[in-house]
Amino acid sequence: MSWFDRFSTKRINDEPIPQVEDDVVLAVLEDLDNGHEYYLSIVDSFAVYGREYVAMSSYEPDDGTHRDPEFVLMRFDTGQQGEHYYQSIRNKKELELVFNVFYERYLRHLT
Repeated sequence: MSWFDRFSTKRINDEPIPQVEDDVVLAVLEDLDNGHEYYLSIVDSFAVYGREYVAMSSYEPDDGTHRDPEFVLMRFDTGQQGEHYYQSIRNKKELELVFNVFYERYLRHLT
């Protein structure tokens, strides 16, 4: 799966973003270019140098037929009317920095 420049969050029937397990938040992202929807569970969110980022993994119901999960780091932004946007991180240095911050947070969570 390739990730595009911008996604927006989509609410289902104008309901808040649903929780699918005890503390797992499910985000439904819509590609603004082609309208495809992607279901992702939010793993973590954090700021680096004043920019907001989110770590997500693909979500599919556990029915035994799904592929291995995919992991994605995206930049989070809010539009002028309060809409949420997730953008691909295309700069390799920025992506490496964001990954390292996420990985350090993940390791601290394990201990």
